[in-house]
This record gives sequence, C-alpha cells and structure tokens, in this order.
Amino acid sequence: MNKRLIIVGAGGLGRIVYDALRKDPVIAQEMELAGFLDTRADLQPPPDIEAPVLGSPLQYQVRPGDIFIPAVGVPAWRRKLLAPLQAQAAEFLSYSRLASIGARTEIGPGVFLTPGAVVSVDCRIGAYAYLDTYVIVGHDVTIGEHCMIGAMSFLAGGVRIDDGVAIHPRATIAKGVHIGAGATVGIGSVVVKDVPPSVTVFGNPARPIFTSDPS
Repeated sequence: MNKRLIIVGAGGLGRIVYDALRKDPVIAQEMELAGFLDTRADLQPPPDIEAPVLGSPLQYQVRPGDIFIPAVGVPAWRRKLLAPLQAQAAEFLSYSRLASIGARTEIGPGVFLTPGAVVSVDCRIGAYAYLDTYVIVGHDVTIGEHCMIGAMSFLAGGVRIDDGVAIHPRATIAKGVHIGAGATVGIGSVVVKDVPPSVTVFGNPARPIFTSDPS
C-alpha cells in the first residue's frame, strides 16, 4: 500500500514543499500526496494544487499509512503543531534527495532539504529542521531540532545551532559560532560571535536587538 504523504502547513512553505515533492518521480511512485494539515479552517490551496486541507494538526487522528512532513516556518509554532502527531507515534518523512549531502552526515526525521541545499561532511541535522534553497552548510556543523535556515544562508565549519533557531535568508554564520536555543538571526546578518538563547541579532556584524521570553 502506498503511503499517504501529508504536509503540515498549507501556507507558502507548504506550497514549496508540495511543489518539490510533486515533481519527484520517486515520491510520485511510492506515495500519494494526500493533502495538508493547517489550523486555518478557511485556508485552501490554489486550484492547481490537487491536495485539500484535511483539517488541523491539533485534532487530526493518524491513520495507518499516514506519513507527515513539516512545512511551518516559525520554529516554536512548528513544535506546537507537531506535538499531537508525535504523541500518536506518527511517522515523519525526511526529504533530501535533490540536495547535496556529504559523507557521514546524519539527518533526523521530518527534515526537509530544499533542492539545491548543500550540506558538507560530518554534520548532524536534528529532527524537523528545514533548510531552504541554496543554503550551504560547512563541515562538522550541528543543527538542532525544529530549526529554520533561510535561503542562501551560509554556515561555516564547526557552527553549532541549538533547537528552535530561525536563521533568515542570506545570513552568514562564522566558523565555530554557537547560536543558543530559540534565537533568531535577521536577514542578511553576519554573525561572528556566539548568540545567547532567545536573543534576536541583526546587522553586520550582528548585534542583539531583542530578547524573547523563552516560555
């Protein structure tokens, strides 16, 4: 029986994931693109997307053959939406078939590497992370769970990204930098020093501009 592939998130990121999966002949042969889960009851995909919104991930009851892939841009929101599915022992797809992956790199469940992403050797990418188009990850980089790495960002060798970090497009993270859990790196920023947890940095060089409540 083919698996029913369900995308969690029907917004822009969900449409990006759907488009990539729809074009992949291996996915088309092995899985049915069954639809989306989204909390917005009135949200429906464009007419040319032949996959409906099936309901909210907060109430969805996992069926035999279901397999999920996250497509939610905000790490904290992604964590919340996936929790009820995880509680039902749902299966999550990791997709990296059209990305470049180096030797001995480990990829967790529910990870999506957009076609064109490049990940070097000896890296670890945690569960439910999303790496957008043309992200480049150097050697020995660790990326935590539920992270969002925006398009054309560059992570130099030895960078350590904790859980729930959002890195916006075209950011550069210098060699060996550590970014704490729940931190945010603004668009186009150049990060040359460690970033504490829950802090938002922006600029070149990046400086703290905001601290969020980790709770």
